[in-house]
Amino acid sequence: MPRQPNRRPAIYLGSDGLYHCWVTIGTKPNGKPDRKHRKGRTATEVAAKVDELLDRTKRGHGVPQKIETVEQWMTHWLEHVIKPRRAYGTYTAYRGLINNYVIPHIGGWKLDGTRRRLEPEHLEAMYTAMAATKIVRGSRGADRAPTVSQGTIHKTHRMLSVAFKAAVRRGKASRNVASLIEPPSYRRRKVAALTIAETEAVIKMALNDDMAARWLLGLLAGPRQGETLGLRWPRVHLDPPAGEEPYFELETQLQRRAWQHGCDDPVKCTEGKHRVEPCRPPWVHGCKDPAACRARPHLCPHRRPGDGCNRHTRACPPLCPPGCIEHARRCPQRVGGGLQEVDLKTEESVRPVALPAVLVELLRRRREKQQQEFELLGLKWTPKELVFTTPWGRPIDAGQDHKAWEELLRRAGVDDAKLHAARHTAGTMLVASGADISVVQEVLGHTDIKTTRIYVDVAKKTQREAMDRAVSALMDGNLAALLQPKSATQPPQS
Repeated sequence: MPRQPNRRPAIYLGSDGLYHCWVTIGTKPNGKPDRKHRKGRTATEVAAKVDELLDRTKRGHGVPQKIETVEQWMTHWLEHVIKPRRAYGTYTAYRGLINNYVIPHIGGWKLDGTRRRLEPEHLEAMYTAMAATKIVRGSRGADRAPTVSQGTIHKTHRMLSVAFKAAVRRGKASRNVASLIEPPSYRRRKVAALTIAETEAVIKMALNDDMAARWLLGLLAGPRQGETLGLRWPRVHLDPPAGEEPYFELETQLQRRAWQHGCDDPVKCTEGKHRVEPCRPPWVHGCKDPAACRARPHLCPHRRPGDGCNRHTRACPPLCPPGCIEHARRCPQRVGGGLQEVDLKTEESVRPVALPAVLVELLRRRREKQQQEFELLGLKWTPKELVFTTPWGRPIDAGQDHKAWEELLRRAGVDDAKLHAARHTAGTMLVASGADISVVQEVLGHTDIKTTRIYVDVAKKTQREAMDRAVSALMDGNLAALLQPKSATQPPQS
């Protein structure tokens, strides 16, 4: 065994056949030396562990008591870093990515160390596997590719980069593995807005609807769905003081949240509802002696298709751990779930928006209609009620709102379009009308003006449609004759 350089701790061969080394990294609170022990099968292995320990100490990261796996760190980061500080929608989106993709693919690898350490190649393999993952979709998504989208893969990479950066900052890892590879390619989808003809057809049909104010508010002002459904009458100023224009304020949104246990014993509360058996595998062993086969079922040379799981559209969820406290929606004393009125995500989202005359009139009618509905139910209407409610005076769920939008499009003869297309239509119309890009950003509540600039290219087509319609009306139907090419033999008119 070669001699260690000067000022380096000695490595010696112990009676147990392993190499050992004691490293002094500082002083304990009681004044005694703080010494850490490292051992290995070879002196080279021990020297590598000592170098890693000294490097971490030099960078101020301290000594990890136990190297965490990716699953352990991502679970802690999600529940104790993201959940208290970020929006609920961000938390639920990250939870889905972690449970469906990160933990099943790389959850067992360690953040650091010399054995089973997470490498960049593991992330690349996960992204490749995600791109090949088949997803069972319903009828609404039958026209889409049945695989995980590039947008989902890109979001997963971005989430891991933030999580691993926090791990490095806290000394849980010595490097950010996500920063060592190229981000997955991703092209943002173009804004899908309604055309002028489609918008006119939808507005014409919406004016005959009891919720006309809801649909025109989305098409003309462009608030998000949760912002619209969470709007209350005190924030709608239909009769402002003299010299001011009617407007409404967006401060909160209506959002559905998961239920939490309200009982004293969550484990006993949902007993019998836990996931204790794995789903049927898609592949099974085809060899004569599966116990002697070293490969997993999907890698067995003689594998054959199994029954497979037809219940989950993505990766099957993991088994419930001992003492599982999930499944709160089945708790008789559940709390904190259902439709909740919450603050908007960013400061830019809190904004006043002007009301055009047509919306002022429709909102007046909506208020009168709502008062009549409350009287028929024997309920007392108050000015603090939500603007848009069901005929029974209850908040409107996002799913109900989507179905009503689809029914409106069907009656208007417009092809299927997402409800968010109404917001895109409002932004496109504002840009096409010549509004300054900063004004459009303020109306829509965008944090980054780059998001608003997406509407600029889309608005060019809308401007062309509007000009063609205006010219057609001015020419009184003579536009087609004007655009016909003149014959070469036609004599010039005097």
